[in-house]
Amino acid sequence: MMRLIAVFSLFLLTACGFKPLYEVGGSSAALQAQFSQIEVAPIPDRLGQVMRNRLLDRLNSSGNKYRLEVVLEQSSEQYGTRPDTAKTQEQLTMFANVKLISFEGAEPKVVIEERMRARTSFDVVQSDFAAVAQREDSAERLALEMAERIQRRLALYFSQAN
Repeated sequence: MMRLIAVFSLFLLTACGFKPLYEVGGSSAALQAQFSQIEVAPIPDRLGQVMRNRLLDRLNSSGNKYRLEVVLEQSSEQYGTRPDTAKTQEQLTMFANVKLISFEGAEPKVVIEERMRARTSFDVVQSDFAAVAQREDSAERLALEMAERIQRRLALYFSQAN
């Protein structure tokens, strides 16, 4: 019975025009062609470099038809308290203000403008070195995750634009 429902749902998905973003032999080549026309602007700071490098790898970009601009912000909040009043947890939040600017017309036009947020938390240990290493590692993982989300957002935009 479950197999019959699964097969029937697949027929429904194809009937409604569902098309995966990364289907083999389908839109992936078209998406890569669109991605290659995006110039990724420099992003300040070390985390910006990490994010930009991931975006360059994922987009394989070198073009000048579009320009991707990202501004990163991060904040941290400590919570949880031990008997000696030291904090036991830290929550790191990263915001990315993303703009995709199109240079196709006579004037540049912003086609995507979004503010994305990613968040993680970790235990604060008593070793200062370990706490700094945890914070930096968490921030780097957030930057990489945010780059993946930006790439998926761009894929969604280009799949809807065509």
